[in-house]
Amino acid sequence: MTIGSLRDLMGEACRAASVPHDKSAYVVEHYLAGELQGRRAHGVAKFCFEAQFFPQREGSPQIVREHGALAVIDAHREIGPLSAAYAVEVAVGKAADFGAGIVGMINTQRYGILSQWSEQIADHGYLGIVMNTSRAEATIHGGRSPVLGVNPLSFAIPTLNEPLVADMSTTLAPMGILWEARRTGRPLPHGCFVDECGNPTDDPDAATSAVVFGEHRGFALSLLVQILTGSLFAFPMSADVDSTWSTGYTFLALDPSFGGQVAGFPERNTKLIDAMSSAVTREGTPLRLPGQVSRQRADHTLATGTVELDDAVYRRLQARAAGDFASD
Repeated sequence: MTIGSLRDLMGEACRAASVPHDKSAYVVEHYLAGELQGRRAHGVAKFCFEAQFFPQREGSPQIVREHGALAVIDAHREIGPLSAAYAVEVAVGKAADFGAGIVGMINTQRYGILSQWSEQIADHGYLGIVMNTSRAEATIHGGRSPVLGVNPLSFAIPTLNEPLVADMSTTLAPMGILWEARRTGRPLPHGCFVDECGNPTDDPDAATSAVVFGEHRGFALSLLVQILTGSLFAFPMSADVDSTWSTGYTFLALDPSFGGQVAGFPERNTKLIDAMSSAVTREGTPLRLPGQVSRQRADHTLATGTVELDDAVYRRLQARAAGDFASD
């Protein structure tokens, strides 16, 4: 279908869910960006899932605790892209005043891709880092019990051109892949999920945990993300995360000028990226940089003007536009 038709249908779903008129386009464009990048678990399918929570928003996000560069936000169950935009605004403001913005947020609906928020921070000239936890849905290599959240991480680096952006899960596959596989009955990607006995499974109904990437190194990174989205702000962690509302989010904005690097941050980053861009693999192909494939997919999709939407996702979107937020 055309991108314009998809955008209109998502807008109708927002209206049916009583999203404020002046906020609908922002919400739509966030999830549409994930779809255009080919990250379908974070695109329209995620929009259809999250739309059931849109009417549950209680108010606007609010800072409930702050000290210097740190702030904690109660989002009052705001729609995910809207609460994230507010958290970015707070983090950027703190970075301007103190050289760093360290912002935790809780009691919010979820959003899709993380890269939009880290990139917005980088657009202000700051190093942007965004992450969040989830329910205990991930286990370590060789494990059987879920002990960590999926714990995705994104960072964006300012350059003289567009920021270099990385957006990754600390598991081999995001939970959205499992949710969608359960709806469609399709098999899971091999080796990314395990059953209750810790055995790898392709069966979405048997899967109980996503697997953290990189064995013990990935485990250590995921653990760090867990701390930065949990105990740093006194947010719940692991099994104590029992719902969307107890999930912790973190937004970091770091200004190098406050560390003595008065100028040249984008220039130095650009020089490094140029050096990496000139490197080649053993096959002689250019080195793949973080975020490169996502940008290429989005550019290609925008050039064609059409999106190949899964039939099941399209039917769910039609139902949401008609005011049905329960059917799968």
